[in-house]
Amino acid sequence: MSELSEEAKMLTEVLETRVGESEKLYEAAVQSGLASARPSIEKNSRSKTSVELPPLRVNNVMIDPLPISKEKEKVLSRTRPSWLPPKDQKEERKHLKEYQRIMELSLESEKKRAARAAVQECEDDNTRNTLQRIWEEHVLPNWDQATREPRTRELWWRGIAPRSRAKVWQKAVGNDLALREDSFTKALQRAKETETRFATNRDVELPKEKAWFDAIRRDVHATFPELKIFQGGGPLHDGLVDVLMAYSMYRSDVGYSHGTHLLAALLLVVLPSAHATFITLANLLNRPLPLAFLTGDPAACAKVYSLVFALLEHKYPRLHAHLFSPDELDIHPHEVFEPMLRSMFLGPDEGLGIEAASRVWDVMVFDGDAAVVRTVVG
Repeated sequence: MSELSEEAKMLTEVLETRVGESEKLYEAAVQSGLASARPSIEKNSRSKTSVELPPLRVNNVMIDPLPISKEKEKVLSRTRPSWLPPKDQKEERKHLKEYQRIMELSLESEKKRAARAAVQECEDDNTRNTLQRIWEEHVLPNWDQATREPRTRELWWRGIAPRSRAKVWQKAVGNDLALREDSFTKALQRAKETETRFATNRDVELPKEKAWFDAIRRDVHATFPELKIFQGGGPLHDGLVDVLMAYSMYRSDVGYSHGTHLLAALLLVVLPSAHATFITLANLLNRPLPLAFLTGDPAACAKVYSLVFALLEHKYPRLHAHLFSPDELDIHPHEVFEPMLRSMFLGPDEGLGIEAASRVWDVMVFDGDAAVVRTVVG
């Protein structure tokens, strides 16, 4: 400086003053979030992602109830609480850069995760479409031959495509009872006539049928309330009531049994019409295990319990002993298994829900009662 002329010295001092002022303004802009600690980073972040700086750490009234002074307000930090000593500006800029870098990496990671999820969803959609084509183009047209092949068993264990489920369930359950659409119509007509007799002549002695119909309407109202499709005014309310009333008249020796409404509700969601639901329900409940709980046959139910007992003891001996040993919980099998078996895993408290139960039913309609016993044990 001593070797410079007076004019050069004056110019140098002015430039240094301007640089100092620029640095102060830039630091203030960084603290207020108007500028990045490094312009190149700010430019790149704008082109990639927008990362907001953390807010200024103002005082916490629970820790520092006094108002902030003007002197303290000038040194407030975004990365340190106001009640701690001020942070060095160089350290503050370093931490803000690290914060921006971490947030940019986080946003980039989130984008990659979303992209992977989108790819997986596309792959799942392709798998579902492929499975549906196999069912529609190969299995259903060649039913008798295809269902005997081991690879087809792998298909129903993987789950039936929702669009094919109605046709597959109807074929798998079959129609050994030789029911037709007019079977449903006639049974429903008898139910309506009986209900009309209740309304027009209260002296009619039909307490059994009246109890059935009252129980049906009560249970239908409580069927899968979260879906809001079976309650009064819902799109499937009348259809479910009709199916259950018709079945109670068709099987007048049994009538209506609690739990049947859940089976009929799932079938009504999957199958295209009420009469198709009636036919499939009647044939499904004609299988030995569902029939045992429908009729309340003690000997048949005891046989089912013994099968479940044996499988549970074989697979999970400690759990079996814990539940049924006289020295431990000593629970009666009826308390544990009856709700699951009566509702086919659709019970309101212990049920699987429609989606998971549908996957179980995909196997059950083919493998029969053995699949039910295996599902109970797990």
